[in-house]
Amino acid sequence: MRKLIAILSLLAAGITPAAAQTDIDALRFGITSVQGTARNMGVANTMGTIGADVSALSTNPAGIAKISSSEFSLSPVISIQRSESDFFGNRLEDGKTKFQLSNLGAVFTSRYANSSNKKWNGIKFGISINRLANYNESYSFSGYNEKNSILNNYWEKLSDRDFIQSESDAANNYPFDASIAFQLNLLTVDTLTGDFYTATNNGNMQQDVTIRRNGGMDELTLGIASTYNDKIMVGASLGIPFLSYTERYKIEETDTRDSAFDLNSFFVETYQRTKGIGFNLKAGIIGMPIPNLRLSLAVQTPGIIYMNDAYMTYMEVDYASESVLLTGESPEGASKYKFVQPWKLTAGAGYIHKYGFISTEYELSDAGYSKFRFRDDNTNVRAYESYVNNVIRGKYGLLHTIKTGIEFRYKSFRVRGGVQYQSTPFSKESAPTQIKTHQLTYSGGLGYRGEHFFADITYIQTSFKQLSVPYTVNVDAWQPSPMAVLHTKRPAILLTLGYKL
Repeated sequence: MRKLIAILSLLAAGITPAAAQTDIDALRFGITSVQGTARNMGVANTMGTIGADVSALSTNPAGIAKISSSEFSLSPVISIQRSESDFFGNRLEDGKTKFQLSNLGAVFTSRYANSSNKKWNGIKFGISINRLANYNESYSFSGYNEKNSILNNYWEKLSDRDFIQSESDAANNYPFDASIAFQLNLLTVDTLTGDFYTATNNGNMQQDVTIRRNGGMDELTLGIASTYNDKIMVGASLGIPFLSYTERYKIEETDTRDSAFDLNSFFVETYQRTKGIGFNLKAGIIGMPIPNLRLSLAVQTPGIIYMNDAYMTYMEVDYASESVLLTGESPEGASKYKFVQPWKLTAGAGYIHKYGFISTEYELSDAGYSKFRFRDDNTNVRAYESYVNNVIRGKYGLLHTIKTGIEFRYKSFRVRGGVQYQSTPFSKESAPTQIKTHQLTYSGGLGYRGEHFFADITYIQTSFKQLSVPYTVNVDAWQPSPMAVLHTKRPAILLTLGYKL
């Protein structure tokens, strides 16, 4: 936990990608969206209101009550990520393609043998694995920075005379960044005054950043549902989310204009691996006040995920006066903590006709509810915990999601379409003014429903913008921190194959 202690002491200096759990992690692990079957995604993830789809276990478990017979389904997906970055006016493209599993599920039906339970139209048991988040992505951005360097971030840490009194202080308290730079002479100290200096002359460097992420969050869901008096469907489920996440974050700086004495280039590469498993509860109800109308309400409790992190940093420096590259690396760090996901409340309405249906859902969550709970009882760790959770509460607010889907039927064939809008997770006070950070998803697909076999295919297109800050510096001293604008599109093709008994 020394990493946390170091960050706490220099909060004003900013948090680098190698730092401890931050508000960015709260968004990454806290905001989820069920993917599920191709049918579910074809109608913008609104089958929790219509029902009769195994994906409902992760949205509104009451929906599986409409499944008439036992069934099994498998849903593979080809997910594509394409991005364009804007960094100091320079544009770059990057991306990644991944084959993965969106859903694997089964529902088993049972009817009561006891006539006293005749108002209850049987019990449905469901089990599924649904993808909740896709972390597979690749970003690159490059540009010439005249104002500052990542070494300025390290300089600010080592120049804190209330915290750094000797070389050993730097090594002990900043083993993941500043101390490595100091050992490789990217930072030097005046032995008479004790002042630190950077090898880059405070900027004027070509900066190239690459981000490679892999993994995802899936959820094993076990649920039960039934129908009362043919008018009310109720259900509940236990969700067991599990995740795997890796990130390689590389910042390379090159002296292309001979502004730095003896320095050709250097790079800093951080590595992070996160694994976690947790639980949540869901409950839902679907009412049918008239035969063709369905009204739904579902709630998901705050989820708890137990996390394990491993991380390290590697640096490499090319000096003109040296015949070999100088390298240095940190020890491997590790931390264990508990992450609390926000609650969700979903309300929906759907109208069903012999030629299809239309459904709409509104989902409300609170991105600012997410919080970290570290297992270390050290006073400084607790102070950092309080700090980062306060940042989350102040920076993020209510998250609104509106989804509408439609399905047309002709004999055994289906045609579907949907649109989903997700608002920015930022509060009004902290929302970035540079870009609009909402998210739009469009979908369309086809389906076939036979007596036993069914198949669906859906095309999904999600687009959004985000900001990426490779490091932070003191605005007054070094001008604004560098910032890249990332325009991202995520097309995907989702296929579902299923069989009814």
